[in-house]
Amino acid sequence: MKILASAILLLWSLLLCAQSPGMDIQSLRLKVAHNPVDANARISLAYQLMLSGNSSEALNHYETLLKQDAGNVSAMEGVLWALQAQERFRESIDKAGLFLKQNPALASLYSYKAFALSQLGFHLAARSLYAQGQSLNKDEALRQRTDLGLAWEYLLLKDYPAARAKLKKLGPDSDPQAWQQLARPEYKIALGSSSNYSNLHSVNLNLALRKSMWGAELSYEELLLDGSRFRKRIQATAMWQNPVANLSVSTSTLSGKDKRIYPVESSSLTLQPTLYYKQLQIKPSAGFIYGSYQRFDIQQADARLVIASDCLSGSYGFSQLYQDNDALDSDDQRQIHSFNLGIRPLNQLWITGYLFLGDSAWWTSPYGVIYDEFEASSNTYGLSLYSPIGKAMGLLLYTQIGKQNDESELSSSITLSYRM
Repeated sequence: MKILASAILLLWSLLLCAQSPGMDIQSLRLKVAHNPVDANARISLAYQLMLSGNSSEALNHYETLLKQDAGNVSAMEGVLWALQAQERFRESIDKAGLFLKQNPALASLYSYKAFALSQLGFHLAARSLYAQGQSLNKDEALRQRTDLGLAWEYLLLKDYPAARAKLKKLGPDSDPQAWQQLARPEYKIALGSSSNYSNLHSVNLNLALRKSMWGAELSYEELLLDGSRFRKRIQATAMWQNPVANLSVSTSTLSGKDKRIYPVESSSLTLQPTLYYKQLQIKPSAGFIYGSYQRFDIQQADARLVIASDCLSGSYGFSQLYQDNDALDSDDQRQIHSFNLGIRPLNQLWITGYLFLGDSAWWTSPYGVIYDEFEASSNTYGLSLYSPIGKAMGLLLYTQIGKQNDESELSSSITLSYRM
């Protein structure tokens, strides 16, 4: 990201004071000292100071220019440039907000604010501001730089089709680093464990690969009952992102000691487009799951809506489940509702609450959990905490209480992930 920061700041710096004379810094200092209200000389001095790496002194001159003329656009841009060169991104965001109130039609201010927001991890807000600035840009060079900013935000949001569309529009030589980021394979390994604090314990391993708009996952889970191996699950998933919708296809095999249930073969198909509205990302999805158990089949249709901003996320899911039993006239159908609400109180820390309503026996949750049991919870309340560890690792803690009639069961899990 530091390379990206330097590159974009340099691009925007070229917009400032294109008429800058070829005088040295000392000569410009003398000129400003003799005539402190010479705006052109002070602008040129500040510009040369920025190019020499002296952003602190340059900032003082840009601020002086604003005191002399509160509507000086070049000084506004210079203040933001200098603050961002010092990585004072929060101050830059505040200043850009004030400048935008004065100049709501100035496209470059949207890009400066977007860049600062992106550096703090607010990629949806940054995407929205880049898009606003793009609609105001009349200069082709400015428009291309805004497109590049948008391409990076889509990359950071992992919306690879949108990022690729922007980069294709800019051309193959537009930003080699962005093209490399799009093509670079990403690997992820996750190791987890869960327990109901009584007789059930599990361990799981997940391996994932993503390259450009394609991805694949392989996961393995082992469930222990009273300390002995009871059931194992192997799942393989293939994913394809395209401009219309993300497609996910998976197949699972479960084997275990309970011959009334296992072995089980399950397959699923999910379609999920990605939409944007201002600072929101909206992901509606539809899916179908078919599971073949020993004494019955399960057919599950899902509809889900996820709405997220940089600091809040929420979703609602509806599942219609039909259980086709081998015994005559014993088929069953039921509905399950799932909700979650997440908040990001600090940096990349996420706290999320979950609620599942309905008989969850044989249900596959939106998170890929199969409730393969005859007596499952009818209501479940969950809470998770996710925190990054450094730049490549992440820790997810989850706990839930499941209620069935007058009984409750507490269970928890921990997952450690690593990306490379």
